[in-house]
Amino acid sequence: MNRRFALVVLLLGVAFLGRVAGQFIQVLAPVEFLPPLEGWQGSNLPYPVLFAAQVGILALIAWISARMAAGRRVVSPRMTGPVIVLGAIYFGVMLVRLVLGFTAMADIKWFASPIPTTFHLVLSAIVMATGVYGRVFPAGGVGKTD
Repeated sequence: MNRRFALVVLLLGVAFLGRVAGQFIQVLAPVEFLPPLEGWQGSNLPYPVLFAAQVGILALIAWISARMAAGRRVVSPRMTGPVIVLGAIYFGVMLVRLVLGFTAMADIKWFASPIPTTFHLVLSAIVMATGVYGRVFPAGGVGKTD
């Protein structure tokens, strides 16, 4: 069962990697079959800072997935509830952002940026999966805690 959690997190991570790669391509050598660069970013964060953060997030996703696959603990049992709640709030806020971006706030860039918002939903799903994994396997998938 713990390998299923690892696979889910890994697949969500691959989806996020696709987003990072798509934007990177559009920065270096734009192609017509991908959305324009402006569509990939919903904030004014400088791209090098965003890219560094994304690489760090991808490394964290790989670490989480590897720990899950090995049956090791990812978060302490005491933190599983807060992690699940944080992930659910994150998901809810991004879902509202997406809906408002398509409706009432379509003229505000942060709301009207469906690509980054969609991938925030992906990241929030990883946060929730990490919390649920910790709830289902409080000592790790096979009893390993380090």
